[in-house]
Amino acid sequence: MTLHPIVAQMSVSPEQKPAVVERGRDVVVTAGAGTGKTRTLVARYLALVAEGLPLRSVVAITFTRKAAREMRNRVRAEVQKYLARAELDEEERQRWQRLYSELDAARIGTIHSLCSQILRQHPAEAAVD
Repeated sequence: MTLHPIVAQMSVSPEQKPAVVERGRDVVVTAGAGTGKTRTLVARYLALVAEGLPLRSVVAITFTRKAAREMRNRVRAEVQKYLARAELDEEERQRWQRLYSELDAARIGTIHSLCSQILRQHPAEAAVD
């Protein structure tokens, strides 16, 4: 599978690539500190968005707010880096500028924040007052 240029710019390792390109099932990335978990998840996230999935349909869950903030910041930085490319055609540039402006609404957060959001949006279905 050929990586979209926004993902290719991240230079994922051969060990990380399967988690980035796997489709049709969820992916869990576990590894020790400093091994590239966040890089792998950011690359997967951007690959899914590059394939046309809406930001709100891709969920990236971490265990801590600090890790979620780091992931969102890295996604933002990679999009900025991609937008700085001179060779982008206008349609591609506009698409990624729009996505960049919508990143605050992206579902990148902790398991607690995702569950809270689901419960707030669907209290009747969850039988919550």
